[in-house]
Amino acid sequence: MININSVWILLVCCCSFLKAQAQTDSNTWTPPPAPAYSFIKPSENSLSATRQLDSVFYKLQNIRRTHSGRLNIIHIGDSHIQADGMTSVVREGMQSFFGDAGRGLVFPYQLAGSNAPLDIRSTSNTSWKSNRLTFPDKPIATGISGYGIHANSQSATVTIGLKDMEGRQERFNRMVFFLCNESVCYQLSDSGMSAPVTFYTQRNANNNSVVVNTDDLITGFRLARVNAPENADYSFYGVSLEKRDTPGVLYHSIGVNGARYDQYVQNDLFWDQLKELNGDLFIISLGTNEAQTPALNQQAFTANCAAFVQMIHKIAPHAAIIITTPPGSYYRMKKPNKSVESVAAALDNYCAASNITCWDLFKISSGMPGTISWKKTGLLGHDLVHFSSAGYKLQGALLLNALAKGYNQYIKLHPYKVAVVKPTPKPEIKAQKVQTEVQKANYVRPAAKIQPTPQPQKPAAAPVPAPATEPATRPGSHIKVEYSDK
Repeated sequence: MININSVWILLVCCCSFLKAQAQTDSNTWTPPPAPAYSFIKPSENSLSATRQLDSVFYKLQNIRRTHSGRLNIIHIGDSHIQADGMTSVVREGMQSFFGDAGRGLVFPYQLAGSNAPLDIRSTSNTSWKSNRLTFPDKPIATGISGYGIHANSQSATVTIGLKDMEGRQERFNRMVFFLCNESVCYQLSDSGMSAPVTFYTQRNANNNSVVVNTDDLITGFRLARVNAPENADYSFYGVSLEKRDTPGVLYHSIGVNGARYDQYVQNDLFWDQLKELNGDLFIISLGTNEAQTPALNQQAFTANCAAFVQMIHKIAPHAAIIITTPPGSYYRMKKPNKSVESVAAALDNYCAASNITCWDLFKISSGMPGTISWKKTGLLGHDLVHFSSAGYKLQGALLLNALAKGYNQYIKLHPYKVAVVKPTPKPEIKAQKVQTEVQKANYVRPAAKIQPTPQPQKPAAAPVPAPATEPATRPGSHIKVEYSDK
């Protein structure tokens, strides 16, 4: 005879187990697996020294569990990163699981005559002088993006918009601008504003960035220079497009064609502006251009890498670091480049000696023999240095899965514990004190008042139109400008 009570207890236990299992599974990060190729070694696809990433994984775990907080990732590299082929896979993969806090840092590469990520469009009503940090002797400053554009036109405009990428339309309501350090007045507009918003930069002011917040999510903007002295440059170094108060991952990618470790290290403006992004995790993907020298000096190369890491520690003392090794490529389209192997070995040894996390893509893709496989499978580009779209997507999927493996190991060893906080009586706060605290929290300069410009002239270039499905900014929508004070 069946004991009803025993069956009931058994059912309750099973339900509790399944519920606990479902909760565990929902917090396990399982991105799509990377495409399978015979020369790719999934067993080698992991991060070294993952204990150095505990602060990153802890923050991701908290974001996933509480739906609050933000992780700022800054991925710095060369031409492999500039086109955003690899980083777009990592960014979208992380944001789909932990939350999308924005597109991150972008630059109008088209105005500098260079290649841009597929989701970025930029236009202007004038031509610009440009430079990138690989040409430090050129008398045009470069900043946080590793690029800089400069114009003398009194009515120069920069228009930047985000494209709809196969149904994925990024939007933002917070813009962090990196502009010139001159006395210049700017007008910011988008298709929904009833009138342009005016803000200023000051000559020799201690401001590395200007923050503009909007009420509604937008997909693009137009920034025009107005009422500027004739000899004042309109200089544009980049803008971070973010979702204000939205939890998740904010993934900035900074890539410069032809860049090397030492060229980044020598650019003071780059580091001054980079600290404004408050990076929690820096991923460094450099070394391909150093490998174009057949007789690589490993000692000098390692010293440049160490100097780069020291600069990160200087601007972000508590940030974690991942150094990646470059994938195999060819030397002058003739034969596999042995210097890439030397670069990978130097980076691997430096990370091991310095207790820095390393992701060894060179080893994961079978080293020197894998270089031939990259070519045979059509994953290398025509120049046999850069990769096809499929090649970069494969690299992005591999890095994404390596990050997921490290994260899942962390949450297994560190189960999430809900902190129990005893409620405390709320003290009575005077209105004047609340106002003072809010002003301190926002770091708003008293002189930085926003004034709608009376009777603005018709702009030379049309504002970026918002998609039909995008709710327009309400007339008179509150726009707030903040100036950094670091």
